[in-house]
Amino acid sequence: MAGRPTLSRQHILRVALELIDAQGLSKFSIKKLANQLGVYPTAVTWHVGSKDELITALTALIFDDVKLPDDRDTDWAEWLLDTARVVRSQMHQHPNLVPIAGSTLSPVPPSLPFVERVLRVLIRAGHEGDGLLHAYNAFVGALLGWVSIELSRPSSTPERARAKYERDLGEIDPNLYTAVVEYRELLSDRAFLVRWSNGVNNPMNASFDVMIRALIEGIRPRVQQAP
Repeated sequence: MAGRPTLSRQHILRVALELIDAQGLSKFSIKKLANQLGVYPTAVTWHVGSKDELITALTALIFDDVKLPDDRDTDWAEWLLDTARVVRSQMHQHPNLVPIAGSTLSPVPPSLPFVERVLRVLIRAGHEGDGLLHAYNAFVGALLGWVSIELSRPSSTPERARAKYERDLGEIDPNLYTAVVEYRELLSDRAFLVRWSNGVNNPMNASFDVMIRALIEGIRPRVQQAP
C-alpha cells in the first residue's frame, strides 16, 4: 500500500467509530478499518491491539466526548440529573456501539473523569462507605443499562415487528392480560418489551427523566434524627 499515512491511536479510533456508526458493529472488522485507513491490518493492531481491545477503547470515547456539567455551587441532585441527560445524549450519537458500552470490565482513562466527578458529587451529598458504593453503582448502572436497552438493535424491520406484535396481541386471553389489553394503545411502541422501534427513531425521553428522578430520590442520603 503506497503512500501509507502516518497513524496515531486517536486517529484510528476516530475512523473506527465512524465506520461503526455508519455500518454497525456486526460488519466491522480490523481488515475493513485498515482498508479505510489505507494501511495493513498489522499497522492497526500495533497501535490499538486486538478487535476486542479496540472496541473497549471505543466505548471509552463516549465518556471522552462528554462535556460534564460544572459541579461547583450546583445542587448534587440537579447535577446528577443534568449529567444523566448529557451522557444519554452522547450515547445516542453512537447507537451501534452503545449496547456493549456497559459490558467492558477494563477501566480506561477516558472514563475516569466521569467516575471521579460522580463520586465527588455523591460524597458532597453525604454518602460514604458502602452507601457511596451503592449510590454510585445504582446511578451508573441505571444510566448505562437504560440507554443500552433503549438503543438495543431491533431483531427485524419495524414493519415486520409491528405486524408480529399486533398478531400476537390479538391471540392473547383478554381475561388473563386485562391491563395489557386495556392499555394497549398507551404502551404500543412506547414501553419496554412491547415496542418495535428502538430509541434512535423513538426515544423515551419522558420515561428516562422519570426513572432518573426516582433513582436520585431513592439514593438521597437520609438525615439521621437524634434520639
